[in-house]
Amino acid sequence: MHQTELLHRTDAPAPSAAEVTATLLVDNFESLCGNCQQPTLLHGVHRHTDVSGWHPKPGCGARFVNIASLSRAVTDARLRELRPDLPVRGQSEDDTAS
Repeated sequence: MHQTELLHRTDAPAPSAAEVTATLLVDNFESLCGNCQQPTLLHGVHRHTDVSGWHPKPGCGARFVNIASLSRAVTDARLRELRPDLPVRGQSEDDTAS
């Protein structure tokens, strides 16, 4: 009986996992990643790459696709001012043009 070995293609790209996306949540005093609920930087980041704080650690890597707030004190206009590159969650592009 011959023993057969499975042949693996080494030139084939590795299977990629589905991209994780999240909402950037802005509160009165902090911002959180909507995927893992950990603190994140508000400005200059497009992905949750680090958890801000006294002892920074790696974030979950989610890509921010929109911005929102659970606080009534943070208005949609303020969210657009803070991150004009992200749409406000729950609003279409047509709503933000006015």
